[in-house]
Amino acid sequence: MSDPEDFEAALRHDLLDAVREGAACAQNDDDNERDRQAIDDERIFIARFGFDRPRRYRESLIKLKHTVDLTDREIRLMHHTFSLRSDAQGVQLNASRGLAVLGHVVLGILCLQMINVWVLARHASMAPPMLAFRFSGLMIMLLAMGWFVHWVYIRPWQIQQRTRAQ
Repeated sequence: MSDPEDFEAALRHDLLDAVREGAACAQNDDDNERDRQAIDDERIFIARFGFDRPRRYRESLIKLKHTVDLTDREIRLMHHTFSLRSDAQGVQLNASRGLAVLGHVVLGILCLQMINVWVLARHASMAPPMLAFRFSGLMIMLLAMGWFVHWVYIRPWQIQQRTRAQ
């Protein structure tokens, strides 16, 4: 009685593996087709990445994307932060270490400002609702500035370091 159950379980397992493999192949075919379309048609490339490059650079960028395992969003970020370099060899990542260090310094200053706002709020002599409103506004503004600094100055460097580690 155990043999038919084992056989059915093995058959289900093999069937599931086959379905997963087929789905992965279909996904790869779709990705390859999207990549070919982006290389051949600059309008599709612009719609996908948000900027334009000549055909040879589009092809080099798609190759770089797959070689170092970048996402489309990371490529857009790298372009918008001027961290992509196009030269005779193709497209390469070119994030600045100095900007990443500057970003960390700015984040440190923003943290000190948040502590300063906290201390000033504790010693303020205004009505609690107005104090809470001003405190919240300042904290939200400082957090938004920190988020922006991270994405513009630090994140491109992190992406480049991750790709080099591979």
